[in-house]
Amino acid sequence: MISSTFRLQVLSLRRVLFDGEVTSVQLSGDEGEYELLPFHYPLLGALPEGEVKIAEKGSVPLRAGVVMFQHNRCTIIIEEREEAANAPESKGNAKH
Repeated sequence: MISSTFRLQVLSLRRVLFDGEVTSVQLSGDEGEYELLPFHYPLLGALPEGEVKIAEKGSVPLRAGVVMFQHNRCTIIIEEREEAANAPESKGNAKH
């Protein structure tokens, strides 16, 4: 059976903001918004200021970042915006 989720890690230079299995994540890129789903094609991209929207988990604000998706794993490294910097660390939950 094919998995309907993928592993997502959202990291800043100081802490782990999210680490868990998700069904999708929505991002803003250089050329508009896009959604990552399980088994998305390999991707490496820059993220402008905005939010990482995690399906059914909430969102994480960011000043800037990079995203990599490969082998059904997504890693997003961000520079935190002020409201994210004040949020508690989270495993499996993002700021709502």
